[in-house]
Amino acid sequence: MRSRTLVLLVLTTLAAAATLASSATALPKAPKVTQYPVTLDVVGYLDYTWTYDNREKCSLGYAKTVEEHLGFELGRPRPTKVSIVNGEVMLFPVFGSGTVETRLSGWQTTNYCPPGTPAPEPPEPTCTKKLRSAISVGLAPVQEPAGPEDPTPLVHDVQIAVLRHPPKPQTPSCHKDRPSIASEIWQADPYAGIIAPLGANDVQFLKLGIGKRLKRTVEIGGGCGGATLRAHASAAIPVHITSCVLTGKVVVTIVRTGRGFG
Repeated sequence: MRSRTLVLLVLTTLAAAATLASSATALPKAPKVTQYPVTLDVVGYLDYTWTYDNREKCSLGYAKTVEEHLGFELGRPRPTKVSIVNGEVMLFPVFGSGTVETRLSGWQTTNYCPPGTPAPEPPEPTCTKKLRSAISVGLAPVQEPAGPEDPTPLVHDVQIAVLRHPPKPQTPSCHKDRPSIASEIWQADPYAGIIAPLGANDVQFLKLGIGKRLKRTVEIGGGCGGATLRAHASAAIPVHITSCVLTGKVVVTIVRTGRGFG
């Protein structure tokens, strides 16, 4: 539920920014808006490997390891626009392709020992090996909670959203027992996508000259109980999860291609 809320927040921010940027000149007191054309190129991956094991001697149980790999790219630099509205950076989303590849291994079972009667064992899970979908890539301001007495930030950080459309689900038997990837601010899940800090702010976008590029590499990593995307994320480790590892990388290249306004 948290991941869905986070995705909706990013999409709502991008949609609102597009409306505000296009109608700024018609407002009585227009916000400060800067907009210019760019090309966007993105390529990356996200791997999540986890193991569930509730086996015990002379008891009914099973073990499995599931490897999930999300690979995505735009294929070529795509034309789009950057908008900076009152210091908040947005980039109109562009679309590419992504594939989630899933592999099951290590399936083992345990059962009751004599003189007990063996129980019916669960069937080996089946995983859809490849799930292809479109991916959208956009930029949005980082929305961090602030109280009424907090000072207005001097700079506004930017986050990137790489989302699957639609987020086709895995089979229930493969997905069963999967530990969630918890994050309070960011998201990194092969089946949903990535929302992560870009490592750039509005000042850098305002100073980006024609023909100049802004290139960033987002590193993703973590293990059972948490993940890091240059941010904090943590959660209790679910019972019977013996290992889980999250790794990934997103390479973003933005090139300003012409004049704009503001």
